[in-house]
Amino acid sequence: MDERIITEIFRRFDRNKDGIISREELLAVFDKILPGAKDMDRLIQQMDTNHDGQIQYDRSSLLNAHAQAAHQKVERLRESQTGVKRTALFWGQLSSEQGRASLATLRSDPPRGALAVVCAAHSLLRVSSKKIHWEEAEAMLEDVDAFLMELKDYNPYRVPAYVVQSFEENLTLPYFDYKRMEERNYACACLGSWVIAAVRSWREAKQMVPVEDAALRADAAVAEVKQKQT
Repeated sequence: MDERIITEIFRRFDRNKDGIISREELLAVFDKILPGAKDMDRLIQQMDTNHDGQIQYDRSSLLNAHAQAAHQKVERLRESQTGVKRTALFWGQLSSEQGRASLATLRSDPPRGALAVVCAAHSLLRVSSKKIHWEEAEAMLEDVDAFLMELKDYNPYRVPAYVVQSFEENLTLPYFDYKRMEERNYACACLGSWVIAAVRSWREAKQMVPVEDAALRADAAVAEVKQKQT
């Protein structure tokens, strides 16, 4: 939302064109733009510089309010997402004593379907759509500490769509079903679930990008005003 849109919204609700709207009118504006948003009262209090219950059109205060609302939207969306939380959950299981021991067994005695699971993890971690053989999977699992660090450092923003598309259809296979794989190999079950969570976090990251960009643009608009005022 740039300054022109903010100005247009203000003028639409400034019925008598005196450059002032009431607190209630502005609350209605924010409710339409960001339904269910929290802390709008606090934002409006910051815009009401003389504390008379009315807001005069002031570019700086409006842009500041918009920037804060944009960041609140980012936080609400981030809090609602579960992919990152679940990758952390399964990373914790893999880094446990049981998980580490099972990773060693997975490397030396892989159950059926292990290659599909490890190949998917390899694609996400190495940002590659290349299909690997078990020898390459073994190499990736050789250093357990290094492998766990790769899992922990996974960044969904770095992964292009073609990488996920290269293995996405495999996620419906029974090898990615935790309950089915747990008895065969605990680490393979956890890693398959980590992959599913990582793909979810990738999808959620795509949802975050335009919202985060909007917040950055709002910050830039605020910074520009401050620079001109100094």
